[in-house]
Amino acid sequence: MNATWQALASPLLSSLEPFGELTGATEMENGVPIITASASPFRLVLRDESDAWTTTLDDISSRTYDYVKLHRLSTYFDVGIAPFSLGICYDGTMILPAIEAYRDRDRAFSKFNQTLAELLVGGIYCEAPQPDDIGYGRLSWEGYSRIMGGATGPAASVRNAARMKMLSSLDSMTLLSPDVVTVAEMKAALERGRDLLARLGSVPQEQMLYGTTFYVRKQWAESLLHLWTTTERVLETSWTRHVMTHTPTPTKSRREFLSDYRTWTAAAKLEVLFQKELLPEHTYDVLTEVRKARNAFAHRGVAPGYEIARQALVGCFEMASLCASAFTELDLFKGVVDVVERRCHPDLFPSRQRDQPLKPSHWLPIPPVPGDKHWGDQPYEVIEELRLTAVPTARR
Repeated sequence: MNATWQALASPLLSSLEPFGELTGATEMENGVPIITASASPFRLVLRDESDAWTTTLDDISSRTYDYVKLHRLSTYFDVGIAPFSLGICYDGTMILPAIEAYRDRDRAFSKFNQTLAELLVGGIYCEAPQPDDIGYGRLSWEGYSRIMGGATGPAASVRNAARMKMLSSLDSMTLLSPDVVTVAEMKAALERGRDLLARLGSVPQEQMLYGTTFYVRKQWAESLLHLWTTTERVLETSWTRHVMTHTPTPTKSRREFLSDYRTWTAAAKLEVLFQKELLPEHTYDVLTEVRKARNAFAHRGVAPGYEIARQALVGCFEMASLCASAFTELDLFKGVVDVVERRCHPDLFPSRQRDQPLKPSHWLPIPPVPGDKHWGDQPYEVIEELRLTAVPTARR
């Protein structure tokens, strides 16, 4: 445990006696209460290359893998809550000290999302956790964490089951060849992400993270709303920097006029930036279509599809690139679009060429059901009114 957490452990524990009882302090007495978060994808965080995960299929099947290592901290990040910090466990679980501020689920949720958004912009794909992926637990002096309750979401459930050696047969494959990232790679991504986001001003990082998360989950309407909200904020920053405060400095009355949201709608601001030759025509066209689609959904319930969601993704980060570079670069945030696009598979049926056969390395038998060729002659229930019948073909 880092020195800061040790030094403040006693007053922290004193102020959280009720919390200690709630989390079952007797199970891990020499530690401090924490708030935990689990996000997708499942990814192991290695201190360095020598910290590799070497679990075999036999280890997983016999449940003899190193479950203790999954509980261990790998690093701490400075997230602006000095003298405390945010910890990252080997299994990717994120932890915050259970100080008063983060005993509120929403505030803890936002702090975790801020770090995940910075990592995403820095080049490491992350999704927003679900509210039920936030939990509470305890961190020992030696740097081992335990999730004790509150976290019942899908990402948290997988990690908790892995830690307790209770993963199902299918979920256990998560441990066979998991994604990995080193602490050095995470810190580099965090620095890149923070640098880029700092150039955008007060951009809503949570909305950006939700927009990309919903995009990968193929929730097009939710993705559109969050990405457009982010785009509007970036547009407002651009408007302030390049119109309202552009030399010569406007008078007070003109500043008030330029700040009037009723006159200067998003459409009007895009048009002005385009006419000032700041906004490329392609980006202007894309954002115009996205704005119309957002309004159609918000006011008439017209649900967007994949294509408009993709335009919202591309347009949002092109606008962010232009804003961050004083309208000189279009691709500063292209890495975000690339990592998100690689995770999104919108087609219901995967396309596969005949010359690309599946090459499984491990498999389990699938229990047969009636209709499978391996069912054999075993008896099974048939409900006559549910039996399929042929549809007559229309004669020509």
